[in-house]
Amino acid sequence: MKVLFVWDVKSRGSPATRFYRELCGYDYETIKGKSHSNGVLDELPKGKWEFVSRSALLVDERYASRVVSVFRKFDEYIEWKNFRVVEGE
Repeated sequence: MKVLFVWDVKSRGSPATRFYRELCGYDYETIKGKSHSNGVLDELPKGKWEFVSRSALLVDERYASRVVSVFRKFDEYIEWKNFRVVEGE
């Protein structure tokens, strides 16, 4: 079973940036070169999530609660819904 997250950012600028950074992580430059700060998706096993579009994310059900925590944290700035997806034959 998988969970589909669909969202719309209600507020552009800093809140949206913080949301995407917490969800996906971000790259930044250091003296030694490029570095990456992990987001929630970086911490999930590979193959257990995928972006369906820029504002739709499919996550294995057992990891969905970690993604929900990010959405709840930014609930004031993000309008979102999640749906349980049953895989067909």
